[in-house]
Amino acid sequence: MDDNLTYFLTTGGLFGENASIGENALNDTGGMPRGNFTCPSTDMPTTYTVFMILYAVVCLVGVMGNTLVIYVVLRFSNMQTVTNMYILNLAIADECFLIGIPFLIATMHMKRWVFGGAMCKAYMVSTSITQFTSSIFLFIMSADRYIAICHHISSPKYRTPLVSRVVSALAWLASALIMLPIMIYGDIIQLQPNSYSCQIVWPESHEHMPGYTFTLYSLILGFVVPLCFIMTFYCLVIRKLRNVGPKTTNKSRGKRRSHRKVTKLVLTVITVYILCWLPYWISQVALITSPDGSCSTRLDIILFLLVGCLGYINSAINPILYAYLSENFKKSFLKACTCAARAEVNAQLKLENSVMPKRSRTRTNSDTTQLTTSKVQHRLLIDPTTTATTTTTAASTVSSRNPSPPVVQRSLMNNNH
Repeated sequence: MDDNLTYFLTTGGLFGENASIGENALNDTGGMPRGNFTCPSTDMPTTYTVFMILYAVVCLVGVMGNTLVIYVVLRFSNMQTVTNMYILNLAIADECFLIGIPFLIATMHMKRWVFGGAMCKAYMVSTSITQFTSSIFLFIMSADRYIAICHHISSPKYRTPLVSRVVSALAWLASALIMLPIMIYGDIIQLQPNSYSCQIVWPESHEHMPGYTFTLYSLILGFVVPLCFIMTFYCLVIRKLRNVGPKTTNKSRGKRRSHRKVTKLVLTVITVYILCWLPYWISQVALITSPDGSCSTRLDIILFLLVGCLGYINSAINPILYAYLSENFKKSFLKACTCAARAEVNAQLKLENSVMPKRSRTRTNSDTTQLTTSKVQHRLLIDPTTTATTTTTAASTVSSRNPSPPVVQRSLMNNNH
């Protein structure tokens, strides 16, 4: 197996016999002997640059989207349903997974791991645990849909906020236990002076077999087993929805429609997950079964870059699916953005008022008062109830305040006539 491919395993996760990130995975292998022949050069700086930009865009979009999902579920009480609590944990896992992209881009650019042993272990552990957690929560969400639809009478007993919190905590704990080998053996190794690679460093006495076994172990527990349960649950759910007869009450029809919408959302998220991660696991199997010393072509490198990017795209696209398929998420997203815009405007106005000179504010207030007084005086001068001719502001004010005497005087004059 060409060392150039070992790096690309980390773009979609950190499972595999040769999962590593460092110079051995990024340097040009041109001229590297493989037995009696030399591997062709696979140096593609333009291709690497394009994928680094793509990874950066995916990271930005994904972090913003998942942050918005986390905010609306925690901020709005109507969004804190059992299903949404699992979506919240899935968003947290996706965001933690995407946060590893900057380390990936930096290593692609510098062609070596420069962040030290502690960060290497933290990077590998967080990425592997969050990847595993995503598959576990998709399994939990499919089981939740099965309980809600196929056992709707007893479902309120199991679909409670307390149960969802306990299940979520157990899911994170299970992921950490499954990825315990990475916590133990994830480390850096020195390839050349001042050149390190971040990877799983197995004991020297078992250099090859643990990696091969660990790849199959990760494939089965992290993808195959959850996928089998997910497919089983959804086959039962779809059969139940098809067999349910027409309901006579509006309440029953509304509840059934709501179940269908939520089921469609969860099923879409699971389908996208499978489409994004299946190529990665196929590439894993291809790598562990390829003969040692084989060369990788430029097409192989591009395919592995693309396969790794699909894993990150899956974590970034989930918030878009929520907004497109869920009316509640769409309204909550709009509400959150509107509140943020309003808060920004208020902060700007407050800032402008705080930096405006006091004298200017006093003068502005004085001018406003004078203008208002002038308008009132002008209105009083032309008041038809006042018959006395006034020539000054003071006289106008007195005349307007006491219009009765002139009227009485006019009446007396008429009587004299």
